[in-house]
Amino acid sequence: MMDKKDKQLYNAIDKTLKILENNYRFSYGKKMTITEAFDTIKDLYVLFKNFEKNTQKCGEMVIKRFIPLVDLLIKIDGDKTHYKIYDEILKYSYKLGARVSLEHYMIYREWNDDEKFFAVRYKILQGYIHYLQEIELNPKFEMLIANMPSGYGKTYPEKISEAWGFGIDDKGSILSLCSNDSVVKGGSRTVINEIKSPEFGEVFPHLAYDPKDKNFFLKETDGEWKLKNCNLMASYNATTTNSNVVGQRASKRIHIDDLYPDYKEAMNKNTNDQYFNDFQTVWKKRFIQEAKYHKIVITGTLWSSDDFIARVIAWVKSMHKFKKHPKYPYTLISEDESVAIIQVPALDYETGESVCPELRSTEKILEDKNAIEDYLFQTNFQQIPTDPESLFFSYHRLRTYETIPQTEYEGAYAVIDATRKSGKDFFAMPIFKKVQNDNVFDYYLKDVIFTREATKDMYDEIVNKIIEHHIVKIAIESNVTSELSKAINDRLESKNARFCEIIEKYNTVPKPARIEYEKGSIKKQLVFPKKGMYGINTDMGKFMDNLTTYNNGGTNTNDDAPDSCAMFSSEIINENAIIQKAEPLPFVRQYF
Repeated sequence: MMDKKDKQLYNAIDKTLKILENNYRFSYGKKMTITEAFDTIKDLYVLFKNFEKNTQKCGEMVIKRFIPLVDLLIKIDGDKTHYKIYDEILKYSYKLGARVSLEHYMIYREWNDDEKFFAVRYKILQGYIHYLQEIELNPKFEMLIANMPSGYGKTYPEKISEAWGFGIDDKGSILSLCSNDSVVKGGSRTVINEIKSPEFGEVFPHLAYDPKDKNFFLKETDGEWKLKNCNLMASYNATTTNSNVVGQRASKRIHIDDLYPDYKEAMNKNTNDQYFNDFQTVWKKRFIQEAKYHKIVITGTLWSSDDFIARVIAWVKSMHKFKKHPKYPYTLISEDESVAIIQVPALDYETGESVCPELRSTEKILEDKNAIEDYLFQTNFQQIPTDPESLFFSYHRLRTYETIPQTEYEGAYAVIDATRKSGKDFFAMPIFKKVQNDNVFDYYLKDVIFTREATKDMYDEIVNKIIEHHIVKIAIESNVTSELSKAINDRLESKNARFCEIIEKYNTVPKPARIEYEKGSIKKQLVFPKKGMYGINTDMGKFMDNLTTYNNGGTNTNDDAPDSCAMFSSEIINENAIIQKAEPLPFVRQYF
């Protein structure tokens, strides 16, 4: 609420601004001279100085109305003796605007710096800065995910925004997580140093740092510190992702920064599983119970199509519909405006030119492109998930379908890669539908059994699948058990369903060698469900995950999905390579 004096000041500022605004409208009558306009700007400068304690109103008026007028006068005023005063007025205006706008704070804090961080990155960081402000000020905005190449400005602006957020509200707390201890603590120190800076104190005089004030920080270490007005145990906790964070709490936001030192770790499925599970079950639950809003910022460079950030993006896209932001490039915003995804490439997707030539030229980026593998450039520089060549069966290398075409061939085909007992390995039974494609056959993965149950416990389910899909031929790996084919035949006979030809095959070729030998056939003749068609916890979902994350480098927990596909290629595809005329099977029509 404004008192009588402040209302008078507000009305005076508003009236004077309208005079200037009207003066530069096309339809306005007699115009002010430049000198008269310059004098009016100086009068407003004095009025704002008397009104500046009204932070919100003052900041909004300066940003929306006063700064645009000062910028206009600078452009049209040819009197160079005025420029020093314009600069003084403009800097002061940005200081007032910085109290309500992070973008204006970013500009003000480096006003006199020779080397500017934000100015050279303005075009690519404008949307990022906007949503960092939304994290602090907008109750409805909950999550910001930002991917950019290394060095483009992910972490530093986020830390400056944290300091700015303490200027807005110094009673809350932040939890910062990173895989690297020195990085996360260095980020914490960046926030401390920003709060201690003269520019911060000028924008937020109520929190201006005084080294003589021993209670300004009640505690100050790189890993944990506390401002005197904080209501919690600490204003800031900075820790690594493998630390125990159960006792740490946040009320303002949780920031999760770069989790991978390089692409090799980002390709580790177990690490990615752990990070994503920790995010769902531990990290994002570290808010205090009474926190009204749970704000999360995730920053980093994309390393693989299955790394932590890629998984989080897939997760939020499964819950929200996104659209391109009309103003900010490389930015997606959810329809309910609660989540933003910002993915800045090194080269613009349409022009192929550097998105920030002041930072890195197109020629330099193309040099980088030519020096590294394509998948790594696409992922790391362009933020387009692309798997390395060692992932033989990544989704973009497989043929996929949304629907299985009609075919004149009745029945289906399958193989069984059996297990001796429940535990580490999967019992795999992929079931394919045969479709003619010119002079060869394609086989569409229609269904699958993929479980860690022991083979002896799967007999009835196997038989049910044979009948359900009218499987006319099935190849069984007989290394593990010799009784499987007999158990299947006995159960089929008891159901009067002896239409399935069972082939037993004893394998003497090591799995990696068989997969390597059959990989061409798998990618050419097998067709798989499109990514996302099945839930990750279904048999099909687990089978496709096992297949698409198979790494030729040998870092596989197991390889049962690709091995069963290799078995299908060698025992079924090669056997059926010659085109034959489809003939009806009358003795099985009772099942369809």
